[in-house]
Amino acid sequence: MDWAELLKHPVDGDHIVQTWQDEAFLGETVAEYIGSGLRGGDAGLIVATPEHADLFKLNLRAARAGGPDSQLRFFDAEDTLGKFMQGGMPDWNSFHQVVGGLIAEIRLQYPAVRVYGEMVDVLWQRGERDAAIRLEEFWNELAKLQTFSLFCAYRLDNLDAAAYGGALECVCHVHTHLIPARNYEAFNDAVSEASKAVLDQPLAQMLLSLSASQRPQTHMPLGQATLLWLQKNMPRTAEKVLDGVRQRYGTAA
Repeated sequence: MDWAELLKHPVDGDHIVQTWQDEAFLGETVAEYIGSGLRGGDAGLIVATPEHADLFKLNLRAARAGGPDSQLRFFDAEDTLGKFMQGGMPDWNSFHQVVGGLIAEIRLQYPAVRVYGEMVDVLWQRGERDAAIRLEEFWNELAKLQTFSLFCAYRLDNLDAAAYGGALECVCHVHTHLIPARNYEAFNDAVSEASKAVLDQPLAQMLLSLSASQRPQTHMPLGQATLLWLQKNMPRTAEKVLDGVRQRYGTAA
């Protein structure tokens, strides 16, 4: 499914991540995820930077999605991090008490909770990547104990070769779904066309089929799975394909 359908209808235990460069797109996705939940009677919990909190409030008002303070709650990402970080790493007991306690409290009033959080991106942008991934793992552990869906976002360019070979793979590994682009069809077409431009068409088609059959566990558009496969198995070719995708998708987006 495309990102809009995914965000409208998450299931409990979903841990969705978006890589973004365009803040307008981020505002749109968060409003879709939280807003559709509010309209359906679910609660929303947003842990964000002050700048993004203002953006999300504006987009939610534009989407006519709102509710009482008990249904939609905002918390500052830095302040919340400060309540469970110890020695530069998140502490499970403190995280469980602070975040788990809040979700449990909200679940007493509402049938489901949709959480959007960017504490991980705050850590990531500070270069504290091990702490960010540990926090993602804590979210996954919490999802085994409590009922909620989670949406995260990283300011990360998935068409930059530097994002591969570690960063993007680490982020994907701790999430159930990845949203790498606004227009999935155009993105997939751009990857296919760029692959055929770099490789002979029969070889490109074979590689596209191979990467499709070896897709990672994280749900993502086929084009993104192809780029990850190429980077892992044919890194020099992957850089050329990434250049072609950037040219083609930038025009189509």
